[in-house]
Amino acid sequence: MLYAAGSYHDLSIEAAAPCGVTWNGSLLWFADSGREQVTGVDPYSGEQLAVVPCPQLRKGLATSGGNLVYVAGDDHQLCTLEPSSGRVVERRANPRPGREICGLEGGRPGLWIAHREVLDWRSPPGYRLVDSIGVTNRVTGITVTDRYVIYCTHPSRAMRVPLGTIIVVDPNAREEVLSINVHGTPTGLAWDGSRLWYCDYSTSRLRAIDVPGIVR
Repeated sequence: MLYAAGSYHDLSIEAAAPCGVTWNGSLLWFADSGREQVTGVDPYSGEQLAVVPCPQLRKGLATSGGNLVYVAGDDHQLCTLEPSSGRVVERRANPRPGREICGLEGGRPGLWIAHREVLDWRSPPGYRLVDSIGVTNRVTGITVTDRYVIYCTHPSRAMRVPLGTIIVVDPNAREEVLSINVHGTPTGLAWDGSRLWYCDYSTSRLRAIDVPGIVR
């Protein structure tokens, strides 16, 4: 099913290369690979409330156990960051060595890790592989709800108006059940319990959309 969504709410952000977004229950955090930092913003006012340096940040951002996880370095290590102190509390090697990590999102318990056209569900400790789902598009961001796994992809070069796509996956049926056209170039996704947020790389904005049927 194809669905077109306009922004319900959007925020302008100061970012050189926005490459991930996550929700920690009170703040939206976005990753900026251009400045190698993550920033926490109020989702209503857009006020920037925290900035934490993340050396070698490449892409992706997830919330896991109260901490933030991002992808660092050319070998795509997984770095776990304590946002209050800015301290990296753990570094782990890419669970698929040599494969690009394109997005991250935390869950209970574990971490979804997107590799181009594969979504891996991994469990601590050590990010042991629990499940893997193949998808039909190159992934640029991922998030999860209580029912679905959701990923985004860049606009097609053939489109005159740049539209990205957000795809909803039912992990039990292992099917893509909804495609949502959105404006801009999505490079990260987050779920705040009622709305989907995505990083729009092309305009340096965080955009929120309502999606019918996502909430039970």
